[in-house]
Amino acid sequence: MIKLINEFNKLSISRKIQLAAAFLVTISLLIAVPTVAWLNYQREIVKLQKIKSPNVLYLSAAHREDSVNFEVKGIDADEVLKDGYGNSIHGSDDKEQKITHKDYVFCVTGDAVDKFTIQLAYTTNNPFEYEVYAAKEVTASEVVKKSGEEFGYVEYTLTGNGVTGMPAVSGDEYHTGATSGTKLYYQIDTTITDHGVAVDGKYSGYFRNLASGSSGSNQDAKNSGAYHELTYDNYTHVEKDAEPVYWQAQNVSAFPTGTNSNKDAFSRHFILRVKWDPDDFDNTSKETDILYITVKATR
Repeated sequence: MIKLINEFNKLSISRKIQLAAAFLVTISLLIAVPTVAWLNYQREIVKLQKIKSPNVLYLSAAHREDSVNFEVKGIDADEVLKDGYGNSIHGSDDKEQKITHKDYVFCVTGDAVDKFTIQLAYTTNNPFEYEVYAAKEVTASEVVKKSGEEFGYVEYTLTGNGVTGMPAVSGDEYHTGATSGTKLYYQIDTTITDHGVAVDGKYSGYFRNLASGSSGSNQDAKNSGAYHELTYDNYTHVEKDAEPVYWQAQNVSAFPTGTNSNKDAFSRHFILRVKWDPDDFDNTSKETDILYITVKATR
């Protein structure tokens, strides 16, 4: 060791600097090699770890068909009310009655979800009210039709246009054997016992942007001024009917008969009812409204 020190002292200053620099690089390499090896080891651990799949929700048309099949077409308030057999219904004055609502079916399919939230967000150019009902899927032989009474169901013809990647489900309500061209029917489920469901199958829900002390109507919600920034940020030149109403039904159950402790896949149908007061509806104005339906897992 002494001999090495003496030899080092005999070197010129430039050689001493070069040798010191080489020594530092060697030390750095010795430190770096174990670090890189450690990082590679960590990557291998990550590859071997089981990745837990997140919860998944699909929003679709009836019978889990592509959402492009969910259409809320133009509403004609002069349409005649008919019974289950297509016959017009007359009032006490023997005049044909007009419809006061239209029903549309949508489906929520999920995996690893116990409860979820349904949200409606809509503008208010028309005097519409929106309601969400629990629904059940039945076949032609199961549907209940009554003469002289409102039809009470939504007819849907399968297109075969399904959604790729949906989890498989089973059960009496979801008719897995139905093929393209088959007619299925959707009725309000008044037997269901779920969070926020009344005896008529309707979800009570609540308005997110409801004004304090108001009665809970569309008018109260849109005039509250809340949620404006979340929708339009700092933009203030917004026509009053373009201020959207936000309504939610929370803690909707994947399986209303019990908890989904095993996080099994499920599919549930719902009826969106668009209703109006005939005295408030101007069928000649042809106004357009925007309606968004979204779903989110409840944590």
